[in-house]
Amino acid sequence: MKKLIIASMLMFTVLGANAQKINFGPRVALTSTTIDFKDPVTNFTEGDAQVGYQFGVFLRAKLLGLYIQPELLFSKTSSVLDVLGGGGGSVDFDFNKIDVPVMVGYKLGPIRLQVGPSFSFLTSAESTDAGGLVEDVKDNYNSATVGYQAGIGLDILKFVIDVKYEGNLTAFADALPAGVNSDQRQNQVVVAVGFKLF
Repeated sequence: MKKLIIASMLMFTVLGANAQKINFGPRVALTSTTIDFKDPVTNFTEGDAQVGYQFGVFLRAKLLGLYIQPELLFSKTSSVLDVLGGGGGSVDFDFNKIDVPVMVGYKLGPIRLQVGPSFSFLTSAESTDAGGLVEDVKDNYNSATVGYQAGIGLDILKFVIDVKYEGNLTAFADALPAGVNSDQRQNQVVVAVGFKLF
């Protein structure tokens, strides 16, 4: 975790030193997260989308007619898997992560178009079954994943508003709670607001 924070701060410093113009400030977001199975699964199905949140900081640097916007965010997300057969029910999951999206974009007036990679580092994961039993399941999930984000943004005065879709390029988990093999990935919609301190 220390290496991640140091690398992020170095990236912010390098961009700031070489940029023609920089903006920096706090950022908060709401997320809507779903689980996607890449392989057929017989005992589980994806549940409804769950609302989560993010908070942290962003830096935007203008370079060669484009902008680069790295972010350092704490994320809390949830997912639900519905159990098929055996009385049904569901299993709820709560995840805490450090997310580092790096957006590259182009401004058309106040509108921004953007796309880029997103790096995610899992810090904790818990499951809650239908009976209310809470279990630490962090070891069942990959500690780091790589995804992508794409979306649009709008700048109004000092406010930075973004709507983005995030998909995963690598598996978040390779097995379900019952030991069923599955390429399990988290996808989410992110609605974020930032404020330019400078």
